[in-house]
Amino acid sequence: MSNKQEYEVKKRHSWIDSDLPLNKVVLLLAWPVMAQMMLQTLAQVVDMAMVGRLGQEAIAGIGLSFRPLFVAMSIFLGLGTATTALVARSIGAGKEDEARKAAAQSFMTGSVLAIALAIFVFFGARMITVFMGATGGVVDNGIIYLQGYSPGMVFAYVGILVTASLRGAGDTRTPFVAGIVDNVFNVIANYCLIFGHFGFPALGVLGAAIATSISRLISLVIMLYVLTKGSGGLHITAKALLTIDFTTIKRLFRIGIPAALERLAQSVSLMLTTKIVAILGTTAIAVTTLSSNIEQLSFMPAIGFSVAAATLVGQNLGAKRPEQAEASGWSAAKLAVLLMGFMGGLFIVIPSLFIKIYTTDPEVIKAGSLVLRVVGIAQIPQALAFAISGALRGAGATKPVLYLSVVGNFLIRLGLTWLFITQLHWGLWSVYVAVIIDWSVRSLLMTRIFRKGDWKTLQI
Repeated sequence: MSNKQEYEVKKRHSWIDSDLPLNKVVLLLAWPVMAQMMLQTLAQVVDMAMVGRLGQEAIAGIGLSFRPLFVAMSIFLGLGTATTALVARSIGAGKEDEARKAAAQSFMTGSVLAIALAIFVFFGARMITVFMGATGGVVDNGIIYLQGYSPGMVFAYVGILVTASLRGAGDTRTPFVAGIVDNVFNVIANYCLIFGHFGFPALGVLGAAIATSISRLISLVIMLYVLTKGSGGLHITAKALLTIDFTTIKRLFRIGIPAALERLAQSVSLMLTTKIVAILGTTAIAVTTLSSNIEQLSFMPAIGFSVAAATLVGQNLGAKRPEQAEASGWSAAKLAVLLMGFMGGLFIVIPSLFIKIYTTDPEVIKAGSLVLRVVGIAQIPQALAFAISGALRGAGATKPVLYLSVVGNFLIRLGLTWLFITQLHWGLWSVYVAVIIDWSVRSLLMTRIFRKGDWKTLQI
């Protein structure tokens, strides 16, 4: 089948009817997501490298202040999970009206929530930054970033929901294209606004926040244009975006609340872990921030295959094909393990090469290299957990993923981090040993749940 024919299959957004091999279908769905994540990560690398020239306090300020935003983001990731599940299930069943309705109600509900959260963050910036354990100049940088980025929160969070709608319909290319524009603009605007090039004022951390906010707006506008034009396979009128349907909203929240709580558990755990790490000083915070950015290079395949699994499982279940749904999940998991395992190997063998992209500080390079080697070991179990959880979410089975997230993030990861750092007084590397144990336990249990197959008969 030619590329043009493959695209026509995709435009019908019924990937389950494709005559392509399953692995190829998974890759065709996953690669735009991976490419989008790669571009986003590279933009963040450049962004953080620019901010890194402002010093450790700037890195730590953004790192500490951004963690609470992940807590807020969990609401939208949960709602996005529900949106993808409902849209995919409806598309697979041939009920396009239901798919459009789910997407429209997701957009409207998310917009209201995003505006409310942005207002809270703007006025509560100092409280948030101080709560995270920041002191001195780190506090000032954190406040500046949060207040400058608060408008961008609205565009970013609503963008998550629009992306989820398009992906549920099988359109992963539109978010990819929007991501290209977003990231290219973000890098250019960062260069102009952080350092004051081309006649713009040198705004430092504030410039980074403003650049990110504007780039998120541009991305959202592109995706909304495609959604309202119907060229992405899911057509929603402007009127539909302003119409309330409480039945659909209830369905979204029934699936989305456990997914949001799962993300919330992860975000709160990361936030509290960062708070514990702050005990070790500014260098430890900087290393944690940089290693998290670097690890996103490995997340790209996992997220891509997770999205592919969610779309294919949802569409197959909508079409009453449970065995094909299961096969899609396993295919995504195998490919994720292969690619994340490769990235993990690079982290173990050449960690300093990644750290030096961000900083020339020898203390940060030394500590970061050790941390990144430990992170590399976690990549394979993490890949398996990512892909299988995506498959379960696509089926609407968000509760078991939530339960495992709570156990893994709080009892294992956060509990062991507290023990290692505050009681045994081990170094920063021990935090990532806890991460390895967490992902290993979760991947084993999640695989068992998926193999059991109760999700195949779930009604959503």
